[in-house]
Amino acid sequence: MAGFKGVVKANPFYQICRSQQDVEIQGDWRELRREARDSHWMMVYGDYLRELGYAARKLGLGWVNLSGEV
Repeated sequence: MAGFKGVVKANPFYQICRSQQDVEIQGDWRELRREARDSHWMMVYGDYLRELGYAARKLGLGWVNLSGEV
């Protein structure tokens, strides 16, 4: 799992997908390119990176925080 902070810059409307968002990544976007494996993402409004990292570790999942230490 990978997480990062970001800012929603736009909500474009495309016929192929109605839930698109343009997000400015606040973190290591180069590392995100290496970690990204799919085109579908889960977005959360608010800063829950610390909590998500804790839960991922408890579940035995790998965790990469692309926005640095929290």
